[in-house]
Amino acid sequence: MVELGPKIWGLLLTPPGVIVLVVLVGLLLQLRWRALGGIVVLVSIAVLFALSLPFTGRALIAPLEATASALPAATLTPEDAKKQADAIVVLGGGRYARASEYGDTDAVNEATLHRLRYAAWLYRRTGLPILVTGGAPFGEETAEALLMQAALEEDFQVRPKWAEARSRNTHENAVLSKEILAAAGVRRVYLVTHAWHMPRAQWAFINAGFDVVPAPMGFSTLGKGEREGLGYLPSMHGLALSTLALRERLGLTWYKYKYKIQSTVLPETKPATAKP
Repeated sequence: MVELGPKIWGLLLTPPGVIVLVVLVGLLLQLRWRALGGIVVLVSIAVLFALSLPFTGRALIAPLEATASALPAATLTPEDAKKQADAIVVLGGGRYARASEYGDTDAVNEATLHRLRYAAWLYRRTGLPILVTGGAPFGEETAEALLMQAALEEDFQVRPKWAEARSRNTHENAVLSKEILAAAGVRRVYLVTHAWHMPRAQWAFINAGFDVVPAPMGFSTLGKGEREGLGYLPSMHGLALSTLALRERLGLTWYKYKYKIQSTVLPETKPATAKP
C-alpha cells in the first residue's frame, strides 16, 4: 500500500486545502482577536482568488515545463533515436476507477491516455521498445501498468515490451523500471510524462541510474478566451494549474530530501511483464 502521510500533507499544503486551513485559523483567531482573524480570512480569500486566475496558474507552472523542451520531430527517426536512447518509458498518470461504460472495470484516466498517445506516436517514429510503469498503490485489483498495456494494444495497436506493475509513486517507477531494464541492458531512455511532472520524474530516474532524454508532453496552454480577458477571472482551470505547480515543487523538494537519505521499502511481489 502507498504511504498516505506524504499524500495527505500534499493535499493540505497545496490549494485549496491550505487555503481552507488558513481560513479556519482565521476564524479561530476571531474568537479572541477579531481584527486579526478577519485580516487572515480576507488575505486567504485574496490568495485563493489570485491562485484561481488562469494567468497566475500559467505563470506558476511555466518554469516547471521550461526545464525540458519538446523533442524536435526532425530528430525522431530510428537512426537518430538509437543514438540517444534504447527504450521508451511511459509513466502512469492515474486510473479511471469503475468506469461504467466499460462494465464497471478500471481503465486509464485522461492524463494516462494522453501519455500513452504520445508514447505510441514516439514509438512509430523511433521503433524503440516501450516500458509502461505503474502499480496499484491503494490495493486495486489491477495494476495501472496492465491497464496501460491494454490501452496501448487495444487503442493504439502498439504492444509494450515490458510492464512494471509494482511501483507506488514516481520514485518507485524509476527504481523498479531500472531492475527490469538493467536486465535487458537498457540504460538510456526517452522518459514520457507531462511537462509539469518532468522535473520530479527526471530527477527520480537519473537518481536511479538512468541516462534520461526527457520526452515531455501535455504542455499547459491558455485558450483564446483566457488569453483575451477570461484569464483575469477565477476558474477551476486556473486553480488546477496553480495547484499542480505548487504540488510538483513540494514533491520535488520532498523527493530530494527523502530519497537521498533513506531507501524505500519496495513491494516483494514479482514484477509483471508484458506478454512475449
